[in-house]
Amino acid sequence: MMIQELIKKENIVLKRHAKDWKEAVHISLEKLVEGGYCTDQYEQGVLKNTAEYGPYYVLTEEFALVHCNDFASVNETQMAVTTLDEAIKFSEDGYDVRILVALVAVDGDKHLDGIRAISNIFADEDKVQEIIDATEPEKVLQMFIESAEEE
Repeated sequence: MMIQELIKKENIVLKRHAKDWKEAVHISLEKLVEGGYCTDQYEQGVLKNTAEYGPYYVLTEEFALVHCNDFASVNETQMAVTTLDEAIKFSEDGYDVRILVALVAVDGDKHLDGIRAISNIFADEDKVQEIIDATEPEKVLQMFIESAEEE
């Protein structure tokens, strides 16, 4: 799938507030559930896996890739981006997180352009800061499109 099919402007939500990590997970998946890309069972899968394995999806300072392997509750592969107005921690000694990218996938390989974009963005501190500071979803969408095209 091309990145333009994987992430849509309406699934980018900026400067939301979350009181804790569970609410952050909920907020990150909200647009994907509303859009019918997955069911609310997917969120339950993420929470269950977090209880069992810890916050495996917090990958770096500022960034969590919210996902689980519950293909059955996914209707269509899609990503959503949420930024938080204040950083939260998913564990006591974990990173501060302000950017959540939710990924729901019907299989293990249709989302590779999205993974490429994520890798290129989160390897660059300036791009991470641009997303944190963004006030327009279009800006974030454009960053993902450009980053998917980078080698």
